[in-house]
Parts: sequence; C-alpha cells; structure tokens
Amino acid sequence: MEGLKVMVDVQLFELGCVDVVLGIEWLRTLGDMIVNWKKHTMSFWYNKEWVTMRGIDGQLSTMDTLHSVLCKPKRNTTAGWRNEEIKVNCGVLQTLEVGQSEVLEHLLSLFAEVFQDPIGLPPKREKEHMIALKAGAGAVNVRPYRYPHHHKNEIEKQIKEMLVTGIIRPSTSAFSSPVILVKKKDSTWRMCIDYRALNKATVPDKFPIPVIEELLDELHGACYFSKLDLKSRYHQVRVKEEDIHKTAFRTHEGHYEFLVMPFGLMNAPSTFQSLMNENPAVTKAGGK
Repeated sequence: MEGLKVMVDVQLFELGCVDVVLGIEWLRTLGDMIVNWKKHTMSFWYNKEWVTMRGIDGQLSTMDTLHSVLCKPKRNTTAGWRNEEIKVNCGVLQTLEVGQSEVLEHLLSLFAEVFQDPIGLPPKREKEHMIALKAGAGAVNVRPYRYPHHHKNEIEKQIKEMLVTGIIRPSTSAFSSPVILVKKKDSTWRMCIDYRALNKATVPDKFPIPVIEELLDELHGACYFSKLDLKSRYHQVRVKEEDIHKTAFRTHEGHYEFLVMPFGLMNAPSTFQSLMNENPAVTKAGGK
C-alpha cells in the first residue's frame, strides 16, 4: 500500500496469499473512487490527497482463500475485534478457474428457481392472517402523510414492483392507512404502512411468542446449530379473503390493498409463529 496507513477492525486468519482483506466496510469510508479493473488500480481522496492503490499480479486461488477464512482461524476470535495500524501488500482476487466456473454455472442452472425472486401469491395454506376488529369499530381511514418529491418517486417505484409480483392490488376499500419511507442501513428505502390506527381497533391475538431466554435454555449442551432466514417471511402468508380490504393503504397516486400479510400489523408475529409451529420442517433439536 506504499506506506498508506489505515485504521480498521480486523479478525485474524491464515490467508496465505495476501496479508489482509479490506472489505466493504472499509471501502464505504472512502466514498467516490476511480477504479480501473484492467490495470488493477483504484484511486480515491484520502487525507487531503489522491491515493492510488495497485493490485499485485499473480494467480490467487479464490476457493483456497475462502477455505482459509472459513476453516483456519489463527486464534480464538470470540474475545472480540481489535484495532490495529497495519501496513499490507494489496492483492486482487482473481476469477474462478475454467473448471470451477463450469461447476458453478451448472449448479446455478440446476437450482435456478432457488435464486429467483418469487412472482405471484404464496400457496394456499390452512393458516391465513385474520384481522378481527373490536366491537363497534368502524372502517379505519387515516389521511396520507406529506412527503418530499423524491420520496414520491421511490414510492411509485416500489408500488410498481409489488403490483408486478402480485402481492398488492388496486383497492376500493373504505379502509386506508398512510405510507412512510424508512431509510435502511444500506441507504435504500423501505416502504412501510403505518397501521397504528388499525392496530388500535384490532382484537389482539394471544398466541404465545417464544421467549429468547427459554430458547437459549433449550440449546444447553447442544454442539450444532442451524437457522433459517426466510426472505420477506410475512409475504409468504396470505391474508384471509374477507380481511383483505382492511389492509388498504393510500399513496399520493393510488389506493391499494395487500393480498399477503404486510409488515406492521399487530397480530402478524402471532400468525407467523403459529404457522412455523405447525410446519414439520421447523423443529427444535440439539446435537449432543
């Protein structure tokens, strides 16, 4: 790195082919940069001057490097991360070899449906989300919030995506909840429906939600752990047909309603947990 000093959080492994891998967290701190992939260079503004880093030439095995990261910790890292001032040689990981590329392409083709975003409604199941209103509660109708123009563009974009995937449809319901945008950690926007008024009029579902402390007790003595992270998990549950109109929300350009369970409904966690408890693929087990 030609004398350049940086402060980073590191975890120690035997990489073998390079001294350090500076990942996306460090790159985010640099902001805009100029990258030349042909020459293996990147230039950026750092400490009031332009700095150019050049990658080293050579055949680095991507698979060997990944294997070393996953399987060869140099020391026990459970004590936490450390700050270090380091001087390193910069390396550029090469692409997969021809044989490896063919194997990867075959796997991606064989399991193509796993990597595609689903379009359309989830399959019908016995468990669907219901919205039971308290006695005497009428249609919940909250006027839309005001938001800047660039928020309108983002909302329009996400509405179009949800219409294409089939999880919402135009609505004529007397119900209406407002929309807000929340910025995520990666600076993209998440469109949320403010269902607070609807939740106040909803009969709460008392289905038990797992207590973290009890789950940890069940793991006592276990040696092997696994987890499932479902993408847009609530959207894999349908809303009961007679309750779809209650999920309606309004934007600056239209009125829509959810066909799948949206985020923000007070009983959504209970519905989802109930579905998981009935799923034979989700079991509690510990390896001794």
